[in-house]
Amino acid sequence: MQEQDLDEVFHVQTQTYVPQMVEPVALLRERLQVAASCCWVACDALGVAAYLMSYPSVSGKISRLGDSFLVAAMPDTLYLHDVAVGQRLAGKGAGTALIQQALQYARRQGWPHVGLVSVQSTLTFWQKQGFSVCERLSPEQEAALQTYSGAAYYCERKLDFPV
Repeated sequence: MQEQDLDEVFHVQTQTYVPQMVEPVALLRERLQVAASCCWVACDALGVAAYLMSYPSVSGKISRLGDSFLVAAMPDTLYLHDVAVGQRLAGKGAGTALIQQALQYARRQGWPHVGLVSVQSTLTFWQKQGFSVCERLSPEQEAALQTYSGAAYYCERKLDFPV
């Protein structure tokens, strides 16, 4: 992802999320500046049609909706904050391809976990991607989860490393 992609990223976001969960372009720009190596786009002939924004974090830490990315000093988790597929690429595997890119990146860094918050009835999708709901959360993390609109679940996937 590059800064010049952000207007299109924002457009995809508005197609994908309920209005209460759309985050401003200025915040997307800040996040990209903080974690550019962890943000990717998928394009078609018309431009950006899907994206994934993530950052180095720690297992069990939930990002509040609308907050800046706080990159962990000693990360063990790639936190997938935002994965969105616009109408043009819906159902064509772009989301899964972006997730695979993120998993490969986390493995190269040696991080054993990937975490995320599942929203808008996507839990089954994430479970098919190998993620499981983390039931036991601290009160602070439960409060962070409540910043999302509707039902939200913190999920993690433990990564396997080739021997």
